[in-house]
Amino acid sequence: MSIDRTSPLKPVSTVQTRETSDTSVQKTRQEKTSAATSASVTLSDAQAKLMQPGASDINMERVEALKTAIRNGELKMDTGKIADSLIREAQSYLQSK
Repeated sequence: MSIDRTSPLKPVSTVQTRETSDTSVQKTRQEKTSAATSASVTLSDAQAKLMQPGASDINMERVEALKTAIRNGELKMDTGKIADSLIREAQSYLQSK
């Protein structure tokens, strides 16, 4: 099999700016933006707790332990269990189709 050499890519010449005399498009965009910013949102108690600083669903101690185990080559994975789960997921996906 032979691969032909291609010529190197050349940069695109300078881009010309497009001048528009239509300012109504810009006004419409500004009106839509201002209308969208006036919406109010009410958070549930659970959502409010999640938004507080320090509230996290990630166990950072576990993450650091996993990073250390990976770095030191000590992380043991049950590949059979992973394969079984992948097969089970694929089967359930195919049955739902």
